[in-house]
Amino acid sequence: MTVITADIIRSREAGDLLAALSDRLAAVEHPLLVTAFSMSRGDEIQGVCRGPLQAPELVRQLRFACLPLRLRVGVGIGEIEAGQGSASSWDMNGSAFTRAREALESLGKGAAPLTAVCSGDPGFDETANALWTLMDAICQRWTPGQWDAVHHYERLGTYEAAGKALGIALQNVQKRCKAASWPAVKQAEQALRRLGQRGHASPWSG
Repeated sequence: MTVITADIIRSREAGDLLAALSDRLAAVEHPLLVTAFSMSRGDEIQGVCRGPLQAPELVRQLRFACLPLRLRVGVGIGEIEAGQGSASSWDMNGSAFTRAREALESLGKGAAPLTAVCSGDPGFDETANALWTLMDAICQRWTPGQWDAVHHYERLGTYEAAGKALGIALQNVQKRCKAASWPAVKQAEQALRRLGQRGHASPWSG
């Protein structure tokens, strides 16, 4: 299993944005999500998905759902020993949760990196964290328009459909995705997924 735990940077300044966040988190959907993202413990967000790092794009999609708020994200890979079958991740426990917490606490207060992985395998973590550090550096530069273009293009599958949804020309969607280095981000996410697949037999696989 993979647990994604996030906290909101400078949450005390978020104000009314936090009030609307629950519905936006619940709208994040993915075939591998075991529990929807939800808030608890103040400004902390958490969700659980199947497999060892088989949905790394969920970190990016979570960030999009929380905009303009910024997140620190810890990704834990391991087992769920208690609470399986619960509709809420907050009723579960296990090594995946412990490692997600360790990953989150390893992050500093600076601009980057904003994502960390803990799996119990140092070599795996080194590679995964290097990829996510590069993706964080790219995505932190995205404008609101680039976030929208990437989100709609990924969800709808074509520049034309994304343009119609956004009310802009398909060429503008393409330009925004190119300026956002979207192909490079997608390639890095695919590499993370393959990394998780190769480590599936390891003790941390879940």
